[in-house]
Amino acid sequence: MGMMRSLATVGGFTLMSRVLGFVRDMVISRYLGVNIQMDAWVVAFRFPNLFRRVFGEGAFNAAFVPLYSRKLEEEGDQKADLFAARTVTLMALILIVLAVLAYIFMGPIISLISMGYVGERYDLAVTLSRITTVYLVFVCLMAAFSGMLNSRRVFGPPAFAYVILNIVFLIGLLGVVPEIGQPEVVLSWSVVIAGVLQLGWVLLACWRRGIRIRPAMPKMDNDIKKLGLLMLPGLASAGVQQLNLLVGSAVASFQVAGPSYLYFSDRVNQLPLGLIGVAFGIVLLPEITRNLRAGKVKTAKSSLAHGIEMSLLLSLPAMVAMLIIPEEIMHGLFQGGKFTNEAAYQAGLALRAFAIGAPAYILARVLQTAYFAREDTRTPMRYTMVSALVNIVLSIGLFVILKHVGCALATSIAGWVNVILLIITLRKSQFLKMEIGFTKRLMGMLLASLVMGAGVWFLSQWAAPWLKGDYGLLIRLSVLGLIVGAGMMMYGALVLLLRATSLAELKAGFRRA
Repeated sequence: MGMMRSLATVGGFTLMSRVLGFVRDMVISRYLGVNIQMDAWVVAFRFPNLFRRVFGEGAFNAAFVPLYSRKLEEEGDQKADLFAARTVTLMALILIVLAVLAYIFMGPIISLISMGYVGERYDLAVTLSRITTVYLVFVCLMAAFSGMLNSRRVFGPPAFAYVILNIVFLIGLLGVVPEIGQPEVVLSWSVVIAGVLQLGWVLLACWRRGIRIRPAMPKMDNDIKKLGLLMLPGLASAGVQQLNLLVGSAVASFQVAGPSYLYFSDRVNQLPLGLIGVAFGIVLLPEITRNLRAGKVKTAKSSLAHGIEMSLLLSLPAMVAMLIIPEEIMHGLFQGGKFTNEAAYQAGLALRAFAIGAPAYILARVLQTAYFAREDTRTPMRYTMVSALVNIVLSIGLFVILKHVGCALATSIAGWVNVILLIITLRKSQFLKMEIGFTKRLMGMLLASLVMGAGVWFLSQWAAPWLKGDYGLLIRLSVLGLIVGAGMMMYGALVLLLRATSLAELKAGFRRA
């Protein structure tokens, strides 16, 4: 299947998940608003997600997918699945131990990652986090089985698993909360229920495609040792990436509602990352790995260059839009109930700061696949540590001046530092070489994004009474949707007019290889 077809599959289900996620957050903003209950929920939801990104999607998949893909290519399905069975069994044992320890020591953990939480906010955060801790077991195992499916070029079921999470959230919010109240508690238990359903979904997908993974006695053979050696730098790298986010939240916790402002703004900022960055990372890693194993180095390099160019084509207009109309976006999506005009304004300021780093977050996902596919997890680890140090220093310094906005800005700057280092090393190794005409096409993308930004700004000024007034949610969403839709059409026409891309190039990506 062509890269763009795979990307469309992942991106389509990710879009569905993100849309449902926005609906979920709209409901949350009305039930909770910006207060200590919301701050406590933010921490409780972030904790298992940290493990998912570090242990599951991050370090594990970066190490496991290339090894599993190699075994599929060189030794066949049976040997590959035996390796996977031993790996998953060992992983499950480790996760259960981690979950138990986290439950026992949740108090000190919350004190560490949310240093500003005291009193009721601290107690509630500990209670909710102990509930959501169980999710880390299910979601990390789900990531492992998703890696097996992705290695076999099956992308739909793993991508849909994240849709399940938001469906369960909405059932809890709309069906249970009106009956019993306590939305923060309902949300926490919804996470656990969703984890069970997500794992069951990918297991069913594996079974239907002939992947038979049964518990197997972990054996410290050369394969497991190699996986461990590859994972260690990945754990450090992914852990430091999450440390970037935790540092910002920990510093922002000294400002009442600071974590909530960052949560809602980052939800919008994560949309392009989820649709573009994550999708490219999922598709490119097995794609580049297979080409390298087959000796098609030139094709692997071409896939990376094409991934970079396409990610810029899609991320630059998103960055400009979030820079130009951040407050209008927050008003359109979340205003109402306990989410006030002031909350929309403060979250909008944070969104503008996050937007500066939007292309960097996406490019990092794409660039890291070139390292992981060559079984190099140490170099990304070193660069992530450098960016983390930059983030820590800037978060503390900028918070004094800009409060929560400084934390978001520090994350963006650190993201660009990471990308620059990744690019420099890839160019030195001659693995990264952009195709002829890239600079001209990039200039076309930038110009198209800026012109689109100007058009979106004028439309937002005209629509301000509907976006910021006391109109219903449906009207605000409709107006915001019209502005976004007009911006997308404008950008699409401009990139074609400026020849930053062509319809033929886009169509070719969807054809079968």
